[in-house]
Amino acid sequence: MPFAPLRYCSAVGCSTLSRAGRCAAHTREREQRRGSANARGYTKDWDARSTRFRQRHPLCGMRPRGLFPVMSQCHDTGLLTPAAHTDHVVPHRGDRALFNDEAGNWQSLCAPCHSRKTQAGL
Repeated sequence: MPFAPLRYCSAVGCSTLSRAGRCAAHTREREQRRGSANARGYTKDWDARSTRFRQRHPLCGMRPRGLFPVMSQCHDTGLLTPAAHTDHVVPHRGDRALFNDEAGNWQSLCAPCHSRKTQAGL
């Protein structure tokens, strides 16, 4: 398979060529600022709670109390797609209350819907 053409790093002022959006140095720097998944709260406890949530809300776009889903194309078009991710409706950005708000801030999404929502920055 052919390689993608090289492009300038998307970090402001960087003239390094890369195949992806950012060069290796800026990718590392961004990941260090962000912190590890564990440091952001994605622990074994999260995995267990997330799994239980998806067992109770098994389809893409399902939320507690019948709340309307955010960016679930499956729900909008009536597709019954198994959920693969527990999504935070409002990105928590380190806010522990939002992170743990299962009743108001969690939804089940399939992988494509989760990717679309994440790519949109939501």
